[in-house]
Amino acid sequence: MKILGEGGWQRTAISLAAALGLAFSVWPAGLVHADKEDEVRQNIEDNKQKQEAKEKEIEEVKQEVDKLKKKLEPLEKELEKIKIKEDAAEEDLEKAKKELDKYDDQYKASVRSMYIHGGANQMESLLSADSFEQFLARFEFLRLIIKQDFSQVQKYYDAKERAEKARDKVLKTRKEKEKKMKEIEKDYDKMVDLLQKNRSALAQLEEKEMDYRKTLSQLNLENLRTGEFPFQGPLRKPVNGPVTSGYGYRGSEFHTGVDFSGDIGTPIYAAGNGRVVRAQTCGCGYGYYIMIYHGGGVYTLYAHSYSWQSKVSVGDVVKKGQLISAIGNNGRSTGPHLHLEVHVGRPGNYVNPRQYIPY
Repeated sequence: MKILGEGGWQRTAISLAAALGLAFSVWPAGLVHADKEDEVRQNIEDNKQKQEAKEKEIEEVKQEVDKLKKKLEPLEKELEKIKIKEDAAEEDLEKAKKELDKYDDQYKASVRSMYIHGGANQMESLLSADSFEQFLARFEFLRLIIKQDFSQVQKYYDAKERAEKARDKVLKTRKEKEKKMKEIEKDYDKMVDLLQKNRSALAQLEEKEMDYRKTLSQLNLENLRTGEFPFQGPLRKPVNGPVTSGYGYRGSEFHTGVDFSGDIGTPIYAAGNGRVVRAQTCGCGYGYYIMIYHGGGVYTLYAHSYSWQSKVSVGDVVKKGQLISAIGNNGRSTGPHLHLEVHVGRPGNYVNPRQYIPY
């Protein structure tokens, strides 16, 4: 067995580390991107589930808020009616107080006057009676006068007492309703606060989803730049214009794409995300044309433009809907139009564009 000398194990460790570094340096970038893309997609899916759960919770809280609101509405109406009754009771009480004060003052003044000024005369009238019967009659007369004044005052005391009882009853009812309303309002405020928190949480989840999708888009663009990638569909109509000629035979000639009419200069947009693989003039009748690879073996071709109209070059990564050129009348063309083709598997393997693009 060979024993490593001084410094031997260090050289071995360095060699091993270098070998590992080399191994990882040649690790397929596509696998790394694929793993990262799967992770982001899973994050989006998890986030979606959280959003759905939060939306469900929000809906439940909204229903609870609506229920509490329905409880508050009749209570508010009852309190309005009680307030009207309370105002009326206060008016009756004030009126009773004024009447009582008036007759109470009159009664007290009458008794005071009889005591101060008329006491001797009343006594003289009683004592000057010719008979005991006359004395009793005069006494009864005086007593009735005093009693009548007092009865009038008592009547207003009773009126005041009734008004006070009515007022107190209304006040008691109002306090009970207000207490109940405060309890419901407390629950209502809690639910509204919970609703706001849930909405805020949902907004954060939606913002996080946007971040995830932005990351996914960046990964997709990186995949587009680095090589093979999945089909970046679905595709869109590349120009705003009517179809003037479809895919298939036109008499004895087979039309390999679909034609869209438009004036010279009408914008042409990328039908989907992809990478520009051709941007050149062709003597085959296309004039200047652009070909974009969308992944998964799907290509689109845009013909009859002029080179100076092109906005892209070979190797450029484009996004769906990005301006790439404009309608021209270059090559074998009877008038300004876009000739669009879809190739699958390899360039030159034409298929009906309608299979991929709605128009």
